[in-house]
Amino acid sequence: MQPISSVLLSAVLLLAAGMQAAAIPDDAGEITRLGVAVLYNDEAVQIRYRFETDSPSWYHQVWRYTDGEWVRHGSGGPGPDPHGLYEDRISMLLDDGTVEDFSRFGGFMTAHEGMRTLDSAADTEAVTDHPLLGETMGRSDVRKYLPDTRRGDRSEAAWDKTRSEEELAEMRERGEFLDLWQWRAHRSHPVGKADNGLVLHYRLSADGRGMYTTNWDDDTGQPAWMFDPDQTGFHALEWERLIEQGYSQDDPYYLSEDNAVPFGASQDWQEGDVIPQRFLREPSGSRGAIDASGNYRDGAWRIALTRSLEAPDALDSKMLKPGGRYSVAFAVHAGGYGARWHRVSLPLTLYLDDGSENTAEGNKPELVARRVEGDLDAAEVSYTDVPVFYPGQVTWQWLHGQDHPGQPLIETTPIGIRDVAELHPLDELIEWIQALERDGELPEEVQR
Repeated sequence: MQPISSVLLSAVLLLAAGMQAAAIPDDAGEITRLGVAVLYNDEAVQIRYRFETDSPSWYHQVWRYTDGEWVRHGSGGPGPDPHGLYEDRISMLLDDGTVEDFSRFGGFMTAHEGMRTLDSAADTEAVTDHPLLGETMGRSDVRKYLPDTRRGDRSEAAWDKTRSEEELAEMRERGEFLDLWQWRAHRSHPVGKADNGLVLHYRLSADGRGMYTTNWDDDTGQPAWMFDPDQTGFHALEWERLIEQGYSQDDPYYLSEDNAVPFGASQDWQEGDVIPQRFLREPSGSRGAIDASGNYRDGAWRIALTRSLEAPDALDSKMLKPGGRYSVAFAVHAGGYGARWHRVSLPLTLYLDDGSENTAEGNKPELVARRVEGDLDAAEVSYTDVPVFYPGQVTWQWLHGQDHPGQPLIETTPIGIRDVAELHPLDELIEWIQALERDGELPEEVQR
């Protein structure tokens, strides 16, 4: 193991939020670890994850037949789903140095006032009426975005002050976006993929067809697909077995092109019959550029994601080069949690080791991608432990606001706020996090 003590110590005031959460996890004060290992060869790069959890979920939202109607179950909001019907996910944001400040703030620079599930979430009607987000893009909520995609004061970066479509297109052409890799235990992994996307003025998908769609027919008000009994032995899952996690990773717990037939309205549906809400399919284009393999075993997810070193599309993905240094940040959703009830890392430096870089103390990256000859899947790895923690409702605006005691250092310290964090013991930081989430404010001694 290669523990990253500097990252642990740098949790600091990034974890502090200026508002009180409606609800927080019972273990919000704990720090867990995501094992990460990176390999590459002449053609491809591979990210390997190991994440320990006692409550894995490879299930997702479903339709349950209840009193003659198909009722959706599975929450994507804050908090654990009561039936565990939300998939585990591991995400990575990656930048090649083009996005200003990502190496300092990591994913925290994509979190803003107005985002969905925050106490400050923008009103749905206000979003649907927005010229770009609502009228052009058809969105009804606000999701991750970069500050420079908004007009006006960069520290304010208001969600509704979007730049013109022409300006955003120019930013994308210059590579001023974050590459987003999302491994999804239900919506992508069964078809051997992770979801390729990006963050610019919104959390966007890469070009091409996605690996999942909604299993619903608007015209009939029923699911569009059901299980093929000839392939699976049944036309629906059983509710009781599902919520007891009775369907293993080897069972057909998901619905896909390989095991589905058109929905049979005349089928003798029984109370408690269940059909997955998502229909899986083979992706295309850049969106399907990341291959995924692995499973949950021995108490941990063990996953490998593989993509070409070349960007599959320069408008939505970053190229990786031997000898290159990149900034990355990770996030983990597990235990049936969705939305902001997740764990995040602070930004780390990823270096693709080509044997020529000076990695002496002071110039040592936290993650080193090891070059291997031949098959990446066959290579042995040593994992680096990356601390991940509950981030509360930290936003870009709060970090730059007067209520944040560290605001002057954010504005004036070019070497970054990690150095501020090293002034404070980790146990104090955890105590501050708990006080803030519990009371809605930092302890008085911290405010001073």
